Amino acid sequence: MTTSYIHSRRKLGPFQWILRFLGVLYFVGLLSSVAYVWFFTQDRFITVASFKISRQNSSATTAGLAELVMPGLADSGSADSQTTTGYISSADLLMALEKDFNLAEHYRSPKKDVIFRLPPDAPIEDRLEFYRERIFAHYSPDTGMTMLTVDTFDPELSKKIATVLLKKAEGFINSVNQSVADQQVGFARSELDRSIKHVEEVNRELLKLQNEHGIVDPEAQIKANLSTVQELRMERIKIEAGLTSLLRDSPNSPQIDAIRSRLLSLDDLIEAETAKLSGPEQDRLNQVLAQFGDLKQKLEFAIRLRTGAEMLLEKNRVDTISQTRFFTVVQNPFLPEDVGMPRRPYATTTILVLGILGFLILKALTQSIFERA
Repeated sequence: MTTSYIHSRRKLGPFQWILRFLGVLYFVGLLSSVAYVWFFTQDRFITVASFKISRQNSSATTAGLAELVMPGLADSGSADSQTTTGYISSADLLMALEKDFNLAEHYRSPKKDVIFRLPPDAPIEDRLEFYRERIFAHYSPDTGMTMLTVDTFDPELSKKIATVLLKKAEGFINSVNQSVADQQVGFARSELDRSIKHVEEVNRELLKLQNEHGIVDPEAQIKANLSTVQELRMERIKIEAGLTSLLRDSPNSPQIDAIRSRLLSLDDLIEAETAKLSGPEQDRLNQVLAQFGDLKQKLEFAIRLRTGAEMLLEKNRVDTISQTRFFTVVQNPFLPEDVGMPRRPYATTTILVLGILGFLILKALTQSIFERA
């Protein structure tokens, strides 16, 4: 050995003892981790259920094209499944489960497992995060199914919670169906009711107009009046022609006064019948005809609106049925018999392999540093 090597060994001697001590502590920590997994970690029991949400509004051709373009979104129930997954992880549902099953006390119950249990004084935000790590659902776009996983310290509790969650998820889907139906059909029904009411109002106005003037059809009445006026004028022309002949042949005939009186009566009748036809007054036939025509147009338009509303209501009913979401339980929750977590042999092997690998890497680094020192 050279003098410089002996000097370096003496100089680095205290550091080597420190490193050896740290190495011993490292392996003690490693073995403590293994011991904690075997003797302190609380057994956790995991149950799994699966369900599928589908619709009936997609044709096979449309679904095939969607599968080619967007494989993950071809299933029409994909958005519904993801919405249900969000509902299962919602704070409202988790808080309801906490109240119904006393989850906070359950997850705090392990006395020895201080690492994986729920802290005694955990606020609501930490509790929700803790629950979401152990009660969650995952949607698979490949199968179109949603997997529900429940992880507790009691196998019966895991099954109970999973069963309740399936019922609540189905109830949530049913409420969504009802809400969509109420919105679509309810809107169409309100439009139909409004259009029916409008038709009834216009009908009442039309009847009121007919009753006020004693006329069923103003247009027919005007034609009848015009015909009467025409007949009266023809009669007057005949009488006037007879009067002219009489004045020429018998100027002193006593019938002349009677004929002239008859002509005056005809003039009054013609004037009266003509006055009924037009004028600024509201009871004139032309005014009544204008009001009647306006109301008839309103009635025809209201009837078209009512027909459109009826068609819209029927269409929305069909659409609602075609878009109904169907909740199908593919796998019911089971009572777990084996410990799901921790998987002690796997955890032990992983801890030891990674620990020894880490130790060898640290040892090689320290030796490299000492050799250069």
